[in-house]
Amino acid sequence: MKLFDIITLFPQAFPGTLDLSVIKKSRGKAWDMRLHDMRKFGVGNHYQVDDQVFGGFAGMLIRPDVIDNAMKEICSIENDSSLDYAKCADSNKCDILQSDSSKQNKRHRIFLSPRGKVLNQNLVEELAYSADDVLLLCGRYEGVDARAIEYFQFEEISIGNYILAGAEVAAMVMMEAIIRKIPGVLGNLGSMAQETFVNDEISEPRYTRPAIWKTHLGDSIAVDQILLSGNHKKIAEFQKSRRKKIE
Repeated sequence: MKLFDIITLFPQAFPGTLDLSVIKKSRGKAWDMRLHDMRKFGVGNHYQVDDQVFGGFAGMLIRPDVIDNAMKEICSIENDSSLDYAKCADSNKCDILQSDSSKQNKRHRIFLSPRGKVLNQNLVEELAYSADDVLLLCGRYEGVDARAIEYFQFEEISIGNYILAGAEVAAMVMMEAIIRKIPGVLGNLGSMAQETFVNDEISEPRYTRPAIWKTHLGDSIAVDQILLSGNHKKIAEFQKSRRKKIE
C-alpha cells in the first residue's frame, strides 16, 4: 500500500475529490494518507509559521524551522528508537517505517512549486510503480524558505506554469494521477492501455451515443461512419491517424 504524508497549513482541504469514486474505494487497500498540520509546528505562543522575506521582497515565507519540526515528527511517527532523524537529510528518500512494520519503506520527498519540473505521465507512473511512499510539502504565501527545501532535499515539481494560492489542490492533482495508476485501483486494464498519454501519443477524439446528435440550434452532427462499421482494422487505422505525438 502506498502511503502519502502531507505537510499542509490547511489539512481540512483533504481528501477533497480523493473521497470520490474508485479513488475513495481503494483507500486503505491500495493507498492511504496522513495529514500533518503545519500550524502545530509553528513557533512561539501564536504558533507562527511564516515571516517576512529577507531582501525587501513582498509577501511572507514559511519558516525553515517549521518544516524542520514537521520533518522531525514524521521521521519519528512510528515511535521507533532505531530511526535516526539526522539521516532524513542524507538523501531524497527518507527512511521511515511504514505502518506495516514487516517492511521498511522510503519516502520520495516532493515540494509542489511552480519552480519545479512539470509533472507528466512518465513521472506519475514512476511514482505509482515505485515501492517508495510519497511525502508532499504544500507551500503557501510566497512559498517555503529555500534552506529547508535544500537541506531536506525535496524534489520540486510543478503541475503547470501558473500560480495557485496554495499547493493543496496541486497535491491532490498529483495524488489522483498517481493513485489511479497503482495496480488494482482501476478495474479495466484495457482502458488504461488506451489512455490519453500512451506511447508518447495523445489519444484520438472519442464519441458515444447518439450517433447523430441534433443540437439545440438545429444542427445535426454525425459520428464518422467508420466508427460504426464494425470493421476493427479500419477503425484502428482511423484512430491511429487522429492521434497526436506529444511535443
